[in-house]
Amino acid sequence: MQAHTPRTDSASYSGEERRFRPAAAQAEVEALRTFLASAIERGATDVHLRAGDGVYARIDGQLTPLETPPLSAVSTFEMVQHILSTSHNAPAIDDVRDFTGPWSAPGIARFRVSILRQRSSFAIVMRVIPDELPSLESLGLPNTVASAVLSGSGLFIVTGGPGSGRANTVAAIVHHLNMHAPRRRHIVTIEPSIEFLHRNSRCSITQREVGVDTDSYADGMRAALDQDADVIVIGELDNPELIELAKRGAEQGRMIVAKMTAPDTMAAVRAFLAGLPSEQQEASRLQLAEMLRAVVAQRLLPRADGTGRVLAAEILVMTPAVREVLADFARMGEMRSALADGRAEYGTQTLDQHLADLVISGQVSFEVALSLANNSLDFELQLRGLRR
Repeated sequence: MQAHTPRTDSASYSGEERRFRPAAAQAEVEALRTFLASAIERGATDVHLRAGDGVYARIDGQLTPLETPPLSAVSTFEMVQHILSTSHNAPAIDDVRDFTGPWSAPGIARFRVSILRQRSSFAIVMRVIPDELPSLESLGLPNTVASAVLSGSGLFIVTGGPGSGRANTVAAIVHHLNMHAPRRRHIVTIEPSIEFLHRNSRCSITQREVGVDTDSYADGMRAALDQDADVIVIGELDNPELIELAKRGAEQGRMIVAKMTAPDTMAAVRAFLAGLPSEQQEASRLQLAEMLRAVVAQRLLPRADGTGRVLAAEILVMTPAVREVLADFARMGEMRSALADGRAEYGTQTLDQHLADLVISGQVSFEVALSLANNSLDFELQLRGLRR
């Protein structure tokens, strides 16, 4: 067979070129493995490949070119063909418009792969799945979070924006339960795609992927309530039906661990309450004050030495002062003060308090912390002596 010469014209290519050709495809598979190995060696969390452009990797939160030649449409076609042919339950390439699922490159790493069409060619975004499960300690989360995780029942929310590391924190929570639960529990996870594989230790863990093992988050949640689950982990609590199911599960004495997309602890609490029927708001606030165990609102910040990123977190755990604020809507504006005041005794903390710790320890620059502080004036007055 004639050697395959990559083309840089991604806008169009003939039907003959679209066909999967094993000899040429093998070269593209080896190129893909080389790109992935290089990206991981540099500490990438994501790798981007698309026709007409070079390969990019997200390193320390920034998209960084790997200085590769532009990929051709044929190259990305054959890479996608290889990924789909070696993925579990993947569709045929002609049926793919959008596809997300797990994929493994032997000897390199596991990935969560998103394949999409753009301008009649393929693009691939690959999220690197670490080999080792994260721990609460490795993420820098305090002991108060570990204690809340081991509560027998209730609601535990992990919130933040895209790219805030929520998946790692949820994986660390499941891992902590699996290693330290005082009694054996049945944990059921309902995930958009299974990234971290948990093996049974002190708990029995059932991992279900939406679209593969269950049709939707809601279906998986309802099934878990009937499957003797002690702990239910939900991938995204983003609509009234799921919020109602989470509330029901917590009321039944289960631990519900859920991700939300909200910038801070109070925004997550308000979003949860807003998802419940309006006529139940007063009663729901009182119920939430009893069932809520913790809210971790997090962000990932660049380290001051440029070697990676570090987690900054606002932490709400249920204290007498927090419970009083939650029970009285008129006092919701006092929540940040309640978190700040409860730090020494209960382990709650505001984002600004944690930012100050990270600046003092030299992990985050003053300028980065100041740009994220909720009250920048007070924060600068408090830490201006550290700025040089």
